[in-house]
Amino acid sequence: MIVTDNLEDKMHESLFAPLRLGGGQVEVSHRVVMAPLTRNRASEPNLCPHGDHVDYYTQRASKGGLLISEAVSISPEAVGYVSVPGIWTTEQVNAWRNVTDAVHKKGCSMFMQLWHTGRVAHKSFGSHPLLRKSGMALPSVSASATRMVHPRSGKPLPTETYVEGAVSETPRALRRDEIPRLVSDYVCAATNAIHAGFDGVEVHAAHGYLIDQFLQDGVNKRLDDYGGSVKNRCRLLFEVVEAVSRAVGPGKCSVRLSPTTIDPQTGQQNQLYFAASCSDPDKLYAHAVKGLNAYPLAYLLLTEPRWWGGRADGDAKSDKRFNIPLSNKKYRKLYHGVLMAAGGFTPGKAAQAVREGHYDMVAFGRFFISNPDLPERIRRGSPLNVYDRATFYANTNNGGGSDGYTDYPNLTGTMGTQGKYKLIEQSEIGSSLPKSKL
Repeated sequence: MIVTDNLEDKMHESLFAPLRLGGGQVEVSHRVVMAPLTRNRASEPNLCPHGDHVDYYTQRASKGGLLISEAVSISPEAVGYVSVPGIWTTEQVNAWRNVTDAVHKKGCSMFMQLWHTGRVAHKSFGSHPLLRKSGMALPSVSASATRMVHPRSGKPLPTETYVEGAVSETPRALRRDEIPRLVSDYVCAATNAIHAGFDGVEVHAAHGYLIDQFLQDGVNKRLDDYGGSVKNRCRLLFEVVEAVSRAVGPGKCSVRLSPTTIDPQTGQQNQLYFAASCSDPDKLYAHAVKGLNAYPLAYLLLTEPRWWGGRADGDAKSDKRFNIPLSNKKYRKLYHGVLMAAGGFTPGKAAQAVREGHYDMVAFGRFFISNPDLPERIRRGSPLNVYDRATFYANTNNGGGSDGYTDYPNLTGTMGTQGKYKLIEQSEIGSSLPKSKL
């Protein structure tokens, strides 16, 4: 095992200082957060968490830690993936309570990420038995009737359904008079999450999903007061955050954004999420980030645009995204609350980002999937289990279960299947590629 004094004592130290989140409702003893991670293992057809979810989240709960749940559909209209859990029925609320009770027993806090996929959803989800019988609005909607197509070929992008081989369809543009109902859906979901025992909620406004579709002028072609200018495109984001914050109270609402930028050399965005393009990302996100200072958020989570890449990240040692410099640390000077980062961090670079003041906390995804005791492994400088991407999205409808979900082992051998997964030294992550500066 490769462990150096500099790695343990200097670089990792910053990740293990206590922090009180905005609003003072939650205090953590370390800065290693579990990122929201879609796992597609909800019950069918009720789309509830179950015993495997209790095990999965409890395994990853640590005293004084913070977990963010997988993205949870706020309503039938929001559903765009197979076997993802919801938070609009009483049965779903009660099932989530089993998860939060178990997590809290380990002294850990937990937020629920609130999700509306917008145009990413295929209209066929409306035939799902739970969605169909709900009597509520169904997919697919967006800011405008703008189809997801490949930016170069113009061909429709593939999308997930319960039947293989589907491609995106043109969504229905939300009417102006439907916006209050949409905001109410977010409020209802947030209130249900608090009833389910969550310490707070995270509004998913990133990665090309519904709120992000309103933000991006490549998708949003509206001519009313929700389209056109940066101020108008940010209107829905601020209305949702204001309403949710008021409903759940100060320090119990947070937001996730995925700022991109224009590469000065190529003139192209450094990242596209589901083909959601923007002509003015620096201007847009500066306005959004500054505007969020007006709300009593627990934290603002910014995704660094370096993690999105499909299956190219199968080799943790050579994955080039671990060595792409940070591009969103510039928002530190614009946001005055707790700022969290996610996307392509190694333990050492996470500690460096916190130590140098770019971010206050760092959320890990792939390595938290494969290491239920990730904070302790980072603290000790211990090797990490290498993730198996092939099992990330093994949905319930097609037999997804514990494999790659609850079978990753911890250091002490009290959980998971020992010896099943390869190990990698923390210093070896991304080591076969040239190093970069933060």
